[in-house]
Amino acid sequence: MIIVTATFKKPMQEILAKLDEHNKFLDNYFARSKFLASGLFEDKTGGIILVMSDSIEETKNIIKEDPFYIHDLVDLSYTFFQASKLSPNLTTQ
Repeated sequence: MIIVTATFKKPMQEILAKLDEHNKFLDNYFARSKFLASGLFEDKTGGIILVMSDSIEETKNIIKEDPFYIHDLVDLSYTFFQASKLSPNLTTQ
């Protein structure tokens, strides 16, 4: 799995202007069962997407479709981790 960490680098007004497009991007990959979870940090300085993938390269290619990436609104980092335990809800998909 990959944790994508996004840190906002533009004013919140610019982030909010692209939020609907960003949510459509997220919905597309949730529908494909590629994204498992996403959300804002409590302090609203950015957020995380949990991606069902074993490839950072694949994940980077997906993220290139995100309006937040396209419009250079975020700094991104990618962390791969090998899940040693999964909820049964995730293994039945």
